[in-house]
Amino acid sequence: VVNEELGIRASYAKQAVMLTADLVRAKVPTLLFGQSRNNVEVMLRYLRDKVAGEIDPSRIVAYRGGYLPNRRREIEQKLRDGEILGVVATNALELGIDIGDLDAVVCAGYPGSIAGTWQRFGRAGRRCANSIAVLVASSAPLDQYLAREPEYFLGAPVEEARIDPDNVEILIQHLKCGAFELPFSRGDSFGSLGPTDAVEALEFLERHKVLHESNGAFHWATDSYPANNVSLRSIGWDNVVIIDMGSDKPAAGSNEVRERPQYKVLAELDWRGSHTMLHEQAIYQHDGETWQVEKFDYENHKAYVRKVEPDYFTDAMTNMKISVIEESAEAPLHIDNEAAWTSAWGEVAIVEKVVGYKKIKFYTHENAGYGDVRLPEMQMHTTSFWLKIPSQTLAASPAGRAATIDALRGVGRALEMVSSLALMCDPRDLGISLADEPQSAAEYDPTLFIYEHTPGGIGLASRIFEHREVLLARALRLIESCGCSGGCPACVGPGDIGNNSERSRKRVAIDLLRSVSGSSSAA
Repeated sequence: VVNEELGIRASYAKQAVMLTADLVRAKVPTLLFGQSRNNVEVMLRYLRDKVAGEIDPSRIVAYRGGYLPNRRREIEQKLRDGEILGVVATNALELGIDIGDLDAVVCAGYPGSIAGTWQRFGRAGRRCANSIAVLVASSAPLDQYLAREPEYFLGAPVEEARIDPDNVEILIQHLKCGAFELPFSRGDSFGSLGPTDAVEALEFLERHKVLHESNGAFHWATDSYPANNVSLRSIGWDNVVIIDMGSDKPAAGSNEVRERPQYKVLAELDWRGSHTMLHEQAIYQHDGETWQVEKFDYENHKAYVRKVEPDYFTDAMTNMKISVIEESAEAPLHIDNEAAWTSAWGEVAIVEKVVGYKKIKFYTHENAGYGDVRLPEMQMHTTSFWLKIPSQTLAASPAGRAATIDALRGVGRALEMVSSLALMCDPRDLGISLADEPQSAAEYDPTLFIYEHTPGGIGLASRIFEHREVLLARALRLIESCGCSGGCPACVGPGDIGNNSERSRKRVAIDLLRSVSGSSSAA
């Protein structure tokens, strides 16, 4: 803890790198897991710098999605041959690869699931030798809960593998695979699709030149293999190619005159991730080195980069709006005054837009400036649970309207954490948002959304709705049991540390949850 009043802890990434550096110096083959591509590249740079002069930098590498297949196969082979001493990786190295004699695993942050954690821990000691596994907890509520309750982590069953076969995004992909194997006839059903719905879906694919109808049968009409486009990790598949522009300047001491730079493919990135990592002027990190994005060809899915040596990396800033498309179910939450909270779940539309980026200094993580980003919006339809809090509740709150709305965000953080724990899903499967306030603020009923990150949803929102009272009770207990004074990252987020503790984010969040009578029951 580096700031006790705010409950702020030292950087979990730096602490994980420190432990990994000690292991690598002792010649212990070690795997360091990070939470994101950017996180992995930053930790790779830090780790190489920590052991510089003691360990050959080529023996410490990164492994993540986006690296080209030939580079990944090269790393896998060197791991088997024992040439590599340290690997910094995302979950791309969790499954399916025999990576040889590793003796230690360090996880920088809780992976998000019990199954994922044991899968990572199991990458070491695979030759029946002793191994060590270390989990470095971040300030996130779920990480801190597991740090306080290790018995839960050690004794909890692994999560359910969950999929929604009725999800249109998933169903259409499997319909393509089915048509490739055998033509469909009018009157055939498929999964949850009856004959009528199946024909509509088949005609949709025919209009897009994927299928061709002949004599009442729908035949596969393209020359691609559809299963290649079904990802095992996510619904989306479309990628952006990252092209290194090289340099149009000759090397020092050379008389060569280059008429144009030598372009080559450096890596690839998924479409949604490209908005935050490949916007123009972004610093793209790859294998411990840095490139600046000179041009993002949005239409053709190409990003052109040039190698640079800045003392900072970039972090995108995103604005999001959420709106209800269709309400599937609604129920009031009993409250101890006349105004009842409304709970519901249904389909929502999410519009995200990257509006800018921050420049963050390496090592100190200081903010070194900002930049604008001009990219189109990204849209996604998914499912969400939401709570609508009546404007009377805000008006009656002693803390005032602004402090109460701020506390609602803290309630959302706690509710997201207990929901992911109860549903046994990765916290990254869920997101939180507080609906924008309209001009007529006095009539505004703020709405807190807990939405699914998967397009179309996989059934998490409906389960949160079913167990809403129990989850609200658990969120209250989580906040009440936290040892901070006004709020911290382990419960509702950093809060006020002033003299008026009654207006702190934590205090107001507790009052809000206590006002819902269902939250005071045992759960």
